[in-house]
Amino acid sequence: MAEAPRSEGPNLSRLFEATGVTGSEVNRILREQIDLAMRDTANGMMPQLRARARWYATTVILALYGGGALVAAVLLLITLAVPAWVAALIVGAILLIVAAIVYALAKSRTHPESSPVPGKSLSGEPHRPR
Repeated sequence: MAEAPRSEGPNLSRLFEATGVTGSEVNRILREQIDLAMRDTANGMMPQLRARARWYATTVILALYGGGALVAAVLLLITLAVPAWVAALIVGAILLIVAAIVYALAKSRTHPESSPVPGKSLSGEPHRPR
């Protein structure tokens, strides 16, 4: 029995000749199928994502109002010991310090060196080592 000649990879030209399809047609068909699959997936997930986003937005709004109420309560509590303007100054300074700490944490955790795409920063510019 004669063996078929072995090659390093599939011989696509023979396949294209046998089916009458060109490589560019295969490329076009594959791209169309991938686009169709991506659109179907995205359309199926959109209602769920929209509903989840609404719930999260509602949660954030309620948390902001709750945080504001707690800040007001702390202000009123401190006004029992000092004048109102001093209480507002103390609470404002504490909030600014906490904001600076959160900003530093966010910056350190999202530094361009920790970009998910190698060689690119989060801003899209190429990363240049210092």
